[in-house]
Amino acid sequence: MGGGGMGGMGGGGGGMDMSTTWTPSMNEDSAATFKPSSGPKKGMALGKKKPGMDIFGGMGGGDAAPEAAVEAQEEAPPVINPLLEPVKVVIQEKVTAQLEVEGGLNGEATCNGSFEVTVLDHSKADLVCFKLAPQRQDFKYKVHPSLNKASHAQNVLEVRPGQTAFPTGGCLKWQLKTSDDAFLPVTMSCWPTPTGDGTQMVLELELTDSTAALENVTITFPAPASSRPAIASASPGEAACTGAGVVWTIPVFDASEGNGTLEFSAAADAASLLPATFVATVGGATRCPMEILECYHQARKDAIDFVCEKRVWYEITVGA
Repeated sequence: MGGGGMGGMGGGGGGMDMSTTWTPSMNEDSAATFKPSSGPKKGMALGKKKPGMDIFGGMGGGDAAPEAAVEAQEEAPPVINPLLEPVKVVIQEKVTAQLEVEGGLNGEATCNGSFEVTVLDHSKADLVCFKLAPQRQDFKYKVHPSLNKASHAQNVLEVRPGQTAFPTGGCLKWQLKTSDDAFLPVTMSCWPTPTGDGTQMVLELELTDSTAALENVTITFPAPASSRPAIASASPGEAACTGAGVVWTIPVFDASEGNGTLEFSAAADAASLLPATFVATVGGATRCPMEILECYHQARKDAIDFVCEKRVWYEITVGA
């Protein structure tokens, strides 16, 4: 696998050093193990005690060796899992926004992101560094104090001179604020209608980014049990009345659906049924393009294997 390998996997590879567990064996410095035979062939001879040899070491027969092996294994240092890549990268963002009841942004949408690194094998990746694809200039970036800011300007994440290890956790952060409705992957509109004993609420949901696949979509209206909410329809997904209110859940919302509608009624005015909250995640991509072209050791320049996860959380309120 190479640094720009499939599914965000890096390339390189290499073996690992395994510590050898000491096992007692017969040699001139170890205690002899007595093995009975069919009959004595010679008289018993007493040998001269070797330096450092415990004359009681042979007592207890063959039980001493397994106990020594178990003790040695318990004292052995932890072994690194060879199936894990030496470096794990998590690139994640959180997008928050407020929408008007009829739809459209109320103020600005905010995107906060981070590039987080965990070094799992310090013998291979203590000075890991990353070559990134050119970054968008409409985002504002903050670099960890241990990293070289001049190198980041050249799309490289590496430590400053004098640093002995790459920082663990968030090493790069970014932010974008925008009033562009198109930055959000969905639009939502609420249509409350007064009735004789309360309100009928209709929510329309539309996917505006055909490339997005939103997972675990949850839309919640604050309708308490005392308002006797009743769900008329919910498509796609399903809706239920819970302690949190009316909750509409959609496992996956993508271009295969594109549109959705929830309709319910409650013995409450429209103001008490708002704001509605929308939460969802998108995996495998971020709004700020963050592509790792190469992952290698800063001093040795050899490639380092890595695994990369990307995700975006969306939190949107409607009618706040």
